[in-house]
Amino acid sequence: MKSKKITIQKKGNENIFDKLSNEWWDEKGSFEALHSFNPVRIKFILNSLGKSIKSLKILDIGCGGGILCEPLARLGAEVTGMDENEKAILVAKDHAKKMNLKINYIHGNISDVNFRKKFDVITCMEVLEHVQSIDLIIKKSKESLKSGGFFLGSTINQTITSYLTAIFFAENILKIVPKNTHEWSKFIRPNKLKKTLLKHEFSNIRFQGILYNFFLKKWNYINTEKINYLFTSKL
Repeated sequence: MKSKKITIQKKGNENIFDKLSNEWWDEKGSFEALHSFNPVRIKFILNSLGKSIKSLKILDIGCGGGILCEPLARLGAEVTGMDENEKAILVAKDHAKKMNLKINYIHGNISDVNFRKKFDVITCMEVLEHVQSIDLIIKKSKESLKSGGFFLGSTINQTITSYLTAIFFAENILKIVPKNTHEWSKFIRPNKLKKTLLKHEFSNIRFQGILYNFFLKKWNYINTEKINYLFTSKL
């Protein structure tokens, strides 16, 4: 019997992210919003841990071209980035080399990997809304974490507001996100995510709403999780 895999969404036979492989480090290109997201993501990670990440072992699942991995490495963490998109991993390796950063990049699916050493922190940013099973990715994350380790990430709520914002406006009207990047059916309500985290024995679960200002091109914390939100949990 074949084991289940955590697969990233595809459109037809082509992975949507293959088309964007040469844009990962174009800060004014298709990933502009992700680049501007980094200060908020880093702040959330540091606040959640309540300490420096220097020397901590961090795994970034769905790392893409390494947009989050690089600032984590600059803060002194021992970073591993994983993505099943081979083109993205090649871009990440090349850019890290140019920046003189030591980051371990793995092309593969977390379903197939058993790490020899467990991690202090696992991040999963803007990934869960693209996978077939959040249960499986959380289960594998638990298996790869040290006791007391943190599992953090960001995703999109499944609401009418999120559809209008993340798909209708972002993809079709303003076109700041490539069309067909998202599927509303895969967006995740916080209560569903919380139940799955609890099922796998995570605790200290917290959500933080965030909003991207399309015109200022900046992310901010907000007091609702109706659209995008960050989450943190502890094993």
